[in-house]
Amino acid sequence: MNLTLTSFSKNSLRQNGRTFWLASFFLPRQQARHATELYAFCRLIDDLADDPTHGNQGLLCQLKRYFNNAGAIPDELTVTEKELVCAIKTSGLDREIIEELLTGLKSDLGTTEFTTKAQLLRYAYAVAGTVGILMGKIMRCREREADFHAVDLGIAMQLTNIARDVLEDARLGRKYIPMSSTIEEIATKTTNDDISQNLDKVIKLAEIYYESGLKGLIYLPRKMRPCVYIMAILYRAISRKLKNNELNWQEGRTVIGPFEKAWLIIRALPVCLWLIGSARPALKTIKMHQIGLHQDLNGLPGTHQ
Repeated sequence: MNLTLTSFSKNSLRQNGRTFWLASFFLPRQQARHATELYAFCRLIDDLADDPTHGNQGLLCQLKRYFNNAGAIPDELTVTEKELVCAIKTSGLDREIIEELLTGLKSDLGTTEFTTKAQLLRYAYAVAGTVGILMGKIMRCREREADFHAVDLGIAMQLTNIARDVLEDARLGRKYIPMSSTIEEIATKTTNDDISQNLDKVIKLAEIYYESGLKGLIYLPRKMRPCVYIMAILYRAISRKLKNNELNWQEGRTVIGPFEKAWLIIRALPVCLWLIGSARPALKTIKMHQIGLHQDLNGLPGTHQ
């Protein structure tokens, strides 16, 4: 394993994904390494999607062609970034899912303004539900039903991101939450009630998807369940804190501080021990996923159709 790539991936995780960085300590070493590389790849393409000034739409299109065996890695990437992209392609992960991820992020370049819940959910699937599927494969989850719950957990976490970043996104020309307030009104804080009401709806929607996502933990090998559980509760705490603080979106990002995270992890330890000790049930007899949660995702790979 190239030490430069290993360092690059770990640094990306420490600097940009502290929640997952904490949760990754509960993963076995090999899965932690692969998950860290996947996170670094997602961070790389997400950064490209967040910067529309340097022709990054073309770069994302090139990457999509590369994963489709129709083109080469973009020359604009650094040597280490190219190594990372190559490592993801040769990792055995489903390239169709990776292409869906790239398509979703490419849609962020330019003005984004959703008007329906279906658009919101399909976007959350593209940029986060897909990552849930990929992480599930890294964690050696093979059952098709597991993908459904992985998608839901990814969607839930993305809905949390969207609720947290409503002001920041508006200043980037994006409005993911369907509402009557315009992007300009959100960015300039000239409206409140409409935004707060719709933020509340998104947080409630996220709770539904968190519940479904967490039910899917039984599909994971027992020693990998605590990592996903901790990551989920830390993310969930963001939207719950936003709601408890009277949806104060005007103040910018709601964050969970180090002491809050430590307390949440301590409180989670009994559940983690229970998850590790619980025998894996006869999964062929279990059908827990609610098909209605994927009603707006019909036709997308890895969903409950």
